[in-house]
Amino acid sequence: MMHKVTGLQPWECLMKRIVWKQLGEIRDKKILDFGSGIGVTANYLAEHNDVTAIEPDGDSIKIRWADHQYTQIVGSIQELRKFDDETFDMIICHNVLEYAEDRPDIVKEFARILKPNGKISIVKHVGLCRWLYF
Repeated sequence: MMHKVTGLQPWECLMKRIVWKQLGEIRDKKILDFGSGIGVTANYLAEHNDVTAIEPDGDSIKIRWADHQYTQIVGSIQELRKFDDETFDMIICHNVLEYAEDRPDIVKEFARILKPNGKISIVKHVGLCRWLYF
């Protein structure tokens, strides 16, 4: 089933649809969405999973998508340190790490709180497309 993604820039709708398709069907998992923004992916995954979303920007949280119930936390790496070892089946970190100053510490925390055989989905923004002409 194609989930409706509206109200976003066309590039962002396309990116989310592609990433969600690549993730496949995910059910009954404990998921962390780190840097959840306005909660589009957290909301999508919360339909069939136990999702915790962490976002440092309070303004984004005020307008977050919340058709499905998930736990929303305001914060950043300090919130990761509060979780027990091996808490999550999956960690989502989309378009976040390239902006973070404390990347090594974030990745170490991800490794600590991810369950054995868990999965991490990292997506990175790339710069503007550059065309080469010959």
